[in-house]
Amino acid sequence: MTTNKLMKSPIRALLRVLPLALALSGIGQAPAMAQTVQNLNLTNVPPDLIPEEAGAHTTAAPTEVDLGQVPTSSNGRAPTHSRAPAGGTAQQAARSARSPTVASAAAAAPSAKSVRPARAQASAGIERAVFERVPVRVALPVGKERLVTLPAVAALHVPTDIESVARIEVIDRTMYVTALLPFVPLRIVAELVDDGTQIPLDLVASPATAGATSELQVFLSGKPGNAGPGATDAQEPAEEKPLPAADMVQLTRHAAQMIYAPRRLIQPTAAIQQVPVAQDVVSGLLRGALVETAPLGQWRSGNLFVTAVRVTNLSAHPYEIALEQMRGRWIAATTQHGRLGPKGSDRDTTAVYLVCDRSFEACL
Repeated sequence: MTTNKLMKSPIRALLRVLPLALALSGIGQAPAMAQTVQNLNLTNVPPDLIPEEAGAHTTAAPTEVDLGQVPTSSNGRAPTHSRAPAGGTAQQAARSARSPTVASAAAAAPSAKSVRPARAQASAGIERAVFERVPVRVALPVGKERLVTLPAVAALHVPTDIESVARIEVIDRTMYVTALLPFVPLRIVAELVDDGTQIPLDLVASPATAGATSELQVFLSGKPGNAGPGATDAQEPAEEKPLPAADMVQLTRHAAQMIYAPRRLIQPTAAIQQVPVAQDVVSGLLRGALVETAPLGQWRSGNLFVTAVRVTNLSAHPYEIALEQMRGRWIAATTQHGRLGPKGSDRDTTAVYLVCDRSFEACL
């Protein structure tokens, strides 16, 4: 009895101590350990514990590179497939396949550079007009210069107040016309120097003519050697013929232009040449008139001479010029203004054009 008690006491003491020992050693805590277990794979295992065979299958793909750079793996060593064949053809093809955006941009770049603006080509168009008795219409954009090419060198007959609405400059056969403001059709006349042909031009400027910026070329209908529409370079040049002499009307008109027309509108005439004349005051050229007269210039064509003479009123009263009182042997006489204002007024001076078959001094 006593012995059994003694034997049971150590067992009881052991049973009391055993749970504490098991708790300290971790035995019997399977549920708690199951919560901390993680699945082991090669992505979260330290690199030094991964065998080379496993690492060869799980090495991350090399980062894309450009411009021939050599990709490297995570361990700093170049992969075995990083070397391309000679010329880099395979690497460039693979790089282009992986980078479609870059390839598309490179392919689109040449086409973008090949685009050319069409404005210069559009402005280079030429409008052609053939003069057949009907006046040629010249549409003008306001504020923009337009070129008008005539068949030959010409002298322009323009209204006196044209400078307020348009600016016209003439160089050789080309007119440079600029409309300063919109205006209704305004007619000017271009007189060709070589044969005296007159071409009426109707200038017009309005919002509807804003797009008329191309060059306008004017041709004569049926004229031999005229380079009009349809003409070819194979036409033989016409033989040069001596220019016909100007008549009295043409001489007088030329002298008036040389005196009164703006310098930019004056064109030399091949058939008319200027000749020298003394510009001294001539007394008694108009018999019985209190005026002062002096030659301004003299021109000749063939056997005819024309002299522009300045006439200034020295009287305090208006004076009506009487051409029958003109001293000299003149074939024709024409006045720019038939009536002179009193002395000191803005109308006290004009010009008289005297035509003779000899020089001015010889016809007095």
